[in-house]
Amino acid sequence: MANVTKTYLTDKNIRELKPKLRQYKKVVGSPKELYIWVNPSGIKTFFLRLKNDKTKKINEFRDGIYGVNEARKEAVDLLKKLNIGLSLEALSNQDQYSFKGLYDRFIKIKSDSVSSEYLKNIKRRHELYTLPNLAKLDCKEITSSKLSDMLRPLFNKHNTDQPTRLETIHRIINDLKNIFDLAIKDRYLTYNPAFKLEDEFPTSHKFNKNKGIDTRYSAIIDKNLLADFIKDLKYDNAMDLQTKRAIYLLLLTANRPANIVSAKWQDIDLNAKKWDIVATDMKMRLSHTTALSDESVKILKEQFIYSQNYKFVFPSMTTKTGYLNRDTLSKAIRTLNNGKYKGVATPHGFRATFKTTCTLNLSTLYRLGISEKTIEEVLAHKENNKITQAYERQRATFNTKLKLMQWYSDYLNNLENLGIGG
Repeated sequence: MANVTKTYLTDKNIRELKPKLRQYKKVVGSPKELYIWVNPSGIKTFFLRLKNDKTKKINEFRDGIYGVNEARKEAVDLLKKLNIGLSLEALSNQDQYSFKGLYDRFIKIKSDSVSSEYLKNIKRRHELYTLPNLAKLDCKEITSSKLSDMLRPLFNKHNTDQPTRLETIHRIINDLKNIFDLAIKDRYLTYNPAFKLEDEFPTSHKFNKNKGIDTRYSAIIDKNLLADFIKDLKYDNAMDLQTKRAIYLLLLTANRPANIVSAKWQDIDLNAKKWDIVATDMKMRLSHTTALSDESVKILKEQFIYSQNYKFVFPSMTTKTGYLNRDTLSKAIRTLNNGKYKGVATPHGFRATFKTTCTLNLSTLYRLGISEKTIEEVLAHKENNKITQAYERQRATFNTKLKLMQWYSDYLNNLENLGIGG
């Protein structure tokens, strides 16, 4: 009898399957019912081919995330359930109320109300901490104890030098409540296993307060040290010039690091000394106008020579975003003058430097017609009073903000010549 050769596909084989004008299928094998669809779009989807030409979709092939090993395991599990008498309809119902099914519905709902960047953060949390443990479970199998056992290892309460992850834990718990609420609305669940789960973990504020931990960003508030920092930054010849200009802009504008690195030329008017940031690019989702001092304008004019043909002020060829990574600024500050500012200064900390300097010089600022509201407007802090926020659309005029930012630039320049050319 002739030898029969069975070829089982590997991840490498699947990667090499090219899309065609029409969808086509290939046998994956082991079990024999396991196939994969290759779509014209390039998406490849595992499925079971059953009797009477019925099919059961399994999952999309994602190289390095979901491959043939995962598909084979899931295929065997599904075939076992079919073998004991469960129907395809029953399996579909199980999929709907599996944790993964509910999670997918939750993500779809969230996508309509949050930014794409925030949605990425939500997905990343669950891909790391919940889906590996819960994805295939029916939500009725998930208990409060199971959730607690899953989250507890994340709580790093003994090593106070490392993040406790408490904020992440509480965000996950809030997501879990919303996920299980979907099954409660359908009357598939009668209780929410995440109910009161937050009581098992202290808030990061309470934990840090009890441990005496100062979690604020490291910031320079001493005038002499600030003068030293400016001098070290000015005379550092090893630092990339683009990175140096970005740090200067951090110092001079008090903007958030994320806004500095992602700044776009289309939002900046150098003649008007104005930088308008759209709401979707702001942390608080409110549009913001930055007033640019003479020194800030000079820095941007310098950078314009190098990046005028790019969308971003600080472009990067090596990042997915197309602009400078925030970590580049952090590293540059940490390593400045042989690590002198490690644990002393951070990119975000320059906002605290600005705020503290303004607070200590309020009497001078009052005489210039500058109030605390102008300072808060420059920092783009959200108004805590919801009624005030609803009706007070502007806390300071642009000219008042410009006066403040020029005062601050002059203050820094008097501490130590900034070394910014004309």
